[in-house]
Amino acid sequence: MGLSLASAGPVCAGEALAGEALAGEALAVQVAARPDAVPGAAASPAAPAEAAASPAAPGPAVATDARLAGDAQRTRLVIDLSRPVEFRAFTLANPYRVILDLPEVRFAFDASKGQTKRGLVNAYRYGDFAPGKARVVVDLAEPVTIDKAFVLEAVDNQPARLVLDLVKTDAAHFTSTVATAAEARGAPPEVEHVDTPADGDARPVICLDPGHGGIDSGTTGASAFAEKNIVLDVALALRDKLEASGKYRVVMTRSTDTFIPLGERVRIARANRAALFVS
Repeated sequence: MGLSLASAGPVCAGEALAGEALAGEALAVQVAARPDAVPGAAASPAAPAEAAASPAAPGPAVATDARLAGDAQRTRLVIDLSRPVEFRAFTLANPYRVILDLPEVRFAFDASKGQTKRGLVNAYRYGDFAPGKARVVVDLAEPVTIDKAFVLEAVDNQPARLVLDLVKTDAAHFTSTVATAAEARGAPPEVEHVDTPADGDARPVICLDPGHGGIDSGTTGASAFAEKNIVLDVALALRDKLEASGKYRVVMTRSTDTFIPLGERVRIARANRAALFVS
């Protein structure tokens, strides 16, 4: 693979040789948990006259550590996990990013670990994305392609590991893979048109959608102001002006520093029968 992992912490050599590693820009990795990792898997069978007790559902996986390795041509991100999980990796542009969507994960390492630049990665951050879902956002120094993305089972004293391999590419190729990833996620459903709100108030509804929020800070300026805070301030000021006119009803997809998934933003606009969606 050509990676130097000497300073990246305890990365198992098997991480570079996983037989079922998947390549691509929009992908899912499925790994079944080992039977001995599931609570109740080894329980004795109940007596015939008694109903068998269902094994307790496992709690969220725990991410215990993360590290970067590599250089400006090829960079690897490794996340140690308490058990294997399924995940999906894809790229986003403006700015260049790689997104990892996971089931619910509890991150038990210091977020400051993600602020160290290495190779193709400027930084990475993580957090809750939606109920039962987590997201890792990898901020890139330049365009990349996702060479491999896979999960390794726990072996001996090594924990389960999520491995992401990134390789340098050009802007044109990156843009083409972003389009491919968007197509793989599917087109949004057709919008239903409704003329008048159900409560009889005929004033048009304007839905204001301040982008980013929560773990998604957007672009950060030289003065360290995050885009998510600027767009929220602007949206709140616009809301106040529109409501003061008395001509409109205004709803907002978020009014605090929280991350709202795109699908939920659209749902909010539809549920309020918005005549205009400003994002």
